[in-house]
Amino acid sequence: MSSPLARRVSRDILPFVRHPAQYLGGEVNQLVRPGDWEAADVRVVIGFPDAYNIGMSHLGCQILYWLCNHTPGVCAERTYAPWIDAEAIMRERGIPLFTWDTRQPVGSADIFAISLQYELCFTTVLNMLDLAGVPVRSANRDDTHPLVIVGGPQADNSEPMAAFVDLVVIGDGEPSMAALLAAYKEYKREGVGRREMIPLLAKRFPWVYAPSLYDVTYHADNTIAGMTPRISGIPTKIDRCRETNLAEAPFPRKPLVPWTEVVHDRVGIEIMRGCPQVCRFCHAGYTKRPLAYRTVDEIMEIADEALRATGQRELGLLSLSTADYPHLPELAARANEAFGSRKVSLSFPSLRIDKMLQHIPWMANSVRKGGITMAVEAARDDMRRAIRKKVTDGALIDGVREVYKAGWNRLKLYFMCGFPGERPEDIDGIWELANAVSLERCAIRRAPAQVTASVGWLVPKPFTPMQWAAQPRVEYFREAQARLRDLARGRFVQSGAYGSVERTDIAPPRAGQFKRKGRGRVSLRTHDPDRSILEAVFARGDRRLSEVIERAWRNGARFDGWDECWNERHWRDAYDQTGVDPDWYAHRERGFDEKLPWDHIGLHMRRDYLENAYDDLFEQIQVSKPLPGRPLAHPVL
Repeated sequence: MSSPLARRVSRDILPFVRHPAQYLGGEVNQLVRPGDWEAADVRVVIGFPDAYNIGMSHLGCQILYWLCNHTPGVCAERTYAPWIDAEAIMRERGIPLFTWDTRQPVGSADIFAISLQYELCFTTVLNMLDLAGVPVRSANRDDTHPLVIVGGPQADNSEPMAAFVDLVVIGDGEPSMAALLAAYKEYKREGVGRREMIPLLAKRFPWVYAPSLYDVTYHADNTIAGMTPRISGIPTKIDRCRETNLAEAPFPRKPLVPWTEVVHDRVGIEIMRGCPQVCRFCHAGYTKRPLAYRTVDEIMEIADEALRATGQRELGLLSLSTADYPHLPELAARANEAFGSRKVSLSFPSLRIDKMLQHIPWMANSVRKGGITMAVEAARDDMRRAIRKKVTDGALIDGVREVYKAGWNRLKLYFMCGFPGERPEDIDGIWELANAVSLERCAIRRAPAQVTASVGWLVPKPFTPMQWAAQPRVEYFREAQARLRDLARGRFVQSGAYGSVERTDIAPPRAGQFKRKGRGRVSLRTHDPDRSILEAVFARGDRRLSEVIERAWRNGARFDGWDECWNERHWRDAYDQTGVDPDWYAHRERGFDEKLPWDHIGLHMRRDYLENAYDDLFEQIQVSKPLPGRPLAHPVL
């Protein structure tokens, strides 16, 4: 790394920033070497719009990095979002955004591929484009700039980012990236410029969406009237690219090893893509279909190579629902036999509670005893049925009892607040259930378990039955926070309900359940409601929000998912400057007849299936469905 840009990074940035190791590059198993960039036919930068310790933990970017650099004639390098201190130096001294591998200016790439993981990264994407010297608005770019392509979960509704991206890839990244690289190489060889290439790629691939090639019209009430292609040959409906055979999908056998601590410092292997549960709030459960599996033999082969190449001591078995992988006990037994002598432990995102019992025997020998995570989502059986979370209180208690017997003493329970039709007893039940889970250990180890109840706020997502739902207002979430904190501090505590709490305004408890009295060891963590409201605005937003995003970024917004960077004022000012009402996007109930901003994106699932599921949710809990155009009528807690 002896280029002028490399020397400037080493001289002007590294000595003056926190955690300089995150900017070093040259990690173990880096694929790019000096000279590769200059010799390549197609030069790609894979960008992750967050800090290095987050981006290096993202398996999808590692897969694309591996795929691109194993494609003849292609060189792919990585870039991440420079932290605030590094950004200040770069702007002051005129240092452009660079790649981590060999310090190339990002603006010199042919393709700048960016992963949109969630809504709070939007302003950081603009910041990276600007640091790279790429005009943030696609309309202002010319043939000297890279083609800006986005993919990832938020690509399914990229309309709020429509003004800033050239192409959107819908669906799985492996087959789509391979096809795009081949097409780009062909067009570049023929002398096709960047502007000409956008419609050519949109016509060639049914899963490529070019926002600039469509016009959107609106009704007087601000809802969408229609979306029409501006040129002939552009599809009115965008398909979804799918990788149905994971055995044929590329996967990094020698993953990058970070220089510094990252969120997930392990070898991670995707063992299954998709989820058979289809919980009614889960975007991935509806869009990642059909299911695709890796074989046990393939997983073991990848794991052996990756562990040897990295020296890691943790193997993550990753999927949306690892417990539903059909050969999980066999895989765990073989992994424990092969890697146990190397002191390699297994980990997984979370386990389905209803399958906890059958997995405890192999977990006891294979999984480190640090803690177990369970996604409960709702605290009462009827609400879980309504959101299609297939677990009961009885199954949960049976499962945690076996967990305690196997030696674990720390659990983390994930809950969500704000579901349509939610009642006060659903809020109270979060702490009550967490307390009961903690106390259940007393019968086995004579002391309660340490239980962390993590509470997030519902963000209705596209392509789910809740895509029509109004999100509760921030006041409701703050009241729920206060109510839970009161319970955690021992206020309103008598005896009864779940064995520790009884309130006069909640439904009576189920007979015979949760009889243990007292207070367990429960810590309560809640997300920031203001940021969940912002997520809801953009999760179901349209392209008129592009102006809001740009204004917020120019006001100073970036790294909005980080506590130390979040400033709600940036967004309040942006709404005022643009005249956009965020409540209209976040807190309004949609009707089934309304045209939604993402209706042009294919799901391969009938719309009436989602409609029936949304109606059934209210029937399950016997609550009236809100009228379209109205805010959700949650009661004051």
